[in-house]
Amino acid sequence: MIIDKRSINKDSVEKVFNKGIDVVFQDGVSAESLNYFPENSFTIILLDECDRGKCITELNTYDLKARQLFIHLPRRAYKWSLPPETLGRRLIINDAILKTFSPTLTYTFSSYSKYEMINPDDETYHRFSIEFNAIRKEILAEVVFPELINARVRLLALIINLWVEHAYGKKALNTPDNFAFRFHMLVDKYYKTQKNVAFYAKELCITPNYLGVICRKQYKISPLEFIKERIILEAKNLLHSSDKSIKEIAFELGFQNFSHFSYLFRIKTGLTPKVYRKKLENTDPA
Repeated sequence: MIIDKRSINKDSVEKVFNKGIDVVFQDGVSAESLNYFPENSFTIILLDECDRGKCITELNTYDLKARQLFIHLPRRAYKWSLPPETLGRRLIINDAILKTFSPTLTYTFSSYSKYEMINPDDETYHRFSIEFNAIRKEILAEVVFPELINARVRLLALIINLWVEHAYGKKALNTPDNFAFRFHMLVDKYYKTQKNVAFYAKELCITPNYLGVICRKQYKISPLEFIKERIILEAKNLLHSSDKSIKEIAFELGFQNFSHFSYLFRIKTGLTPKVYRKKLENTDPA
């Protein structure tokens, strides 16, 4: 389905996903549309023409320009400020498609990747543009083949992955058999219900002590702190992008005791959840 920047909303996206199609193509972008981030999805944004503006994420603040590509990763908060004459395209992709990615590609598009914006050279930008147009063509075809669309998305993801390797070196991406990579994938899957390090060590068939060694070497923190950071990351996202009460968010993240959640959030961020949400509401990236 093709959606323009004025009509994008939760219902229009879910309508497509419910039909078994995992990709929505957004023609045109605006700050309002990009600040809307559908649940259970990730997005790829290609800015074609842009001479100013900003994108604020949890990792960085980016000054915008033409021919940038952004990967909006799952469960992160983003805030865009764009001039009205900006031209761009966005793919909204159901998380379900990640199951068809190779482990390395899955890592690139996971919430722990730090490569959320790239500045491709002219040749790579044109390659990105060609793949965006090919996906658009498949979606608009008289007979739509979802698997063909998904294959195009995987190809685009592979091109992005190769560019990340080219720009930052092969060490930028974890290998599929890396224990640290497998640990963070497990945390991403189970953090709401499993907060005990022993659970993850058992899943990896290693001891908790060895998991501690691996985690500290790769991420410079203990496995328990890694789990807590994942919880806080999701808490920030929900406080930013949902209308759920703080108690509802605490319950969704597996806390039966609201005060325990509030204490953890304050220890990790320096703010209570209530103050953090108010601060987000008052933030103006312009």
